[in-house]
Amino acid sequence: MALTADERELAETLRAWAALSPPLPGDRYGSLYALLLDLGEWFAPEALPVDVERGPAGFCYANAAEVATARGWTYVEGLALVDTGSTRLPVPHAWACPGPAGTAAEVTWPPGRGVAYLGVPLAADTWSARPFWDSSPVLDVHARRELLRDGVPRCWHAKAAELP
Repeated sequence: MALTADERELAETLRAWAALSPPLPGDRYGSLYALLLDLGEWFAPEALPVDVERGPAGFCYANAAEVATARGWTYVEGLALVDTGSTRLPVPHAWACPGPAGTAAEVTWPPGRGVAYLGVPLAADTWSARPFWDSSPVLDVHARRELLRDGVPRCWHAKAAELP
């Protein structure tokens, strides 16, 4: 599958950032950037259905979890390329995926701000036990150093049955 120009921009930036943090001895990855480039999936921006409300800015993890729970959608964490109108930069982010087609329903930012999404779809058991107000990432490589050593545990992946 050919990447879009926005996806290429995000991938190139993440490759450059990953090169700045080589893995420590015994680790598979040196950063979240390297982990996502290896294990992440691309998600195409999709318009949010009119009956789904966006959550407050700065709470993407809680917003995505709330919508995924309410709609039965897949919760995804990773990095998104945000376009503010004057700047474009990769941001740690969470979104919801309404179906198997690999689309990103942006539940936090205004329409058109998220232009490329690279992330890992996470199984509900991985994120659903958090309190509703917890807007911190599951894929926090600083709090969960084992992610750099081992990668994302198979049981955390929403598509575990499809993995080799």
